Amino acid sequence: MKPVIGINSTIHVSETGEVSFAVGCGYADSVVKAGGIPVILPPIDDAADIARQTAMCDGFLFIGGHDINPARLGQPCHPMTTIMDPRREDFDFALIGQVIAARKPFLAVCLGCQEINAALGGKIIQDIPSQTNSSVPHSRQQSPCVNRHKVVIEAGTQLRAVLGADEISANSSHHQAIGQPPPRGALVSARCPDDGIIEAIELTDHPFGIAIQWHPERLAGETEHLRLFQALVEHATAGKD
Repeated sequence: MKPVIGINSTIHVSETGEVSFAVGCGYADSVVKAGGIPVILPPIDDAADIARQTAMCDGFLFIGGHDINPARLGQPCHPMTTIMDPRREDFDFALIGQVIAARKPFLAVCLGCQEINAALGGKIIQDIPSQTNSSVPHSRQQSPCVNRHKVVIEAGTQLRAVLGADEISANSSHHQAIGQPPPRGALVSARCPDDGIIEAIELTDHPFGIAIQWHPERLAGETEHLRLFQALVEHATAGKD
């Protein structure tokens, strides 16, 4: 049977004030393309119900979005930080805690990567352009805007085994990044070679726990990026046995 992949959702408020849960189609479509069954998880606040969500899914995909409230990390708020809806933030961290405790496989993208880092006690660079010396435009809002840059994959990592390459071309849409050093329980598995910004971490004691800064759901037509979703589905299938 195909594995069920739970996908967290963001909270969207329309111009008329209507509130809805939202997930980019690329996330669900990539899971389907990789052979899984996507299930969208709305943010809820009951711990027992979140535990039920965790139990019913075989793997998880944590999606992108706005920024973590820096108060959660004991950091002052940077002027460029756009805080996500607290309902989503509280749910995401509760779900991540349960998923890690249950040793369920996951892939975390962009904000999801930063949430995994924060959940493990890591710090966040809140704004790459103003808080680092990087000249690489990681955010689509930076000028000159570039959509892609090189990412070097560290040897001996799970990410390297999944991608089958030591370097890839990845898209970039983040103004925040994981701070140094990486959090306890994780290792750096990829960097941008031009500025050293961390582009991926992975859990060191977890069946499959990879967190990346780029958006593979937008590049799922390319073999190496689709492999991330295929690996998630494979590990979720193995966990069903």
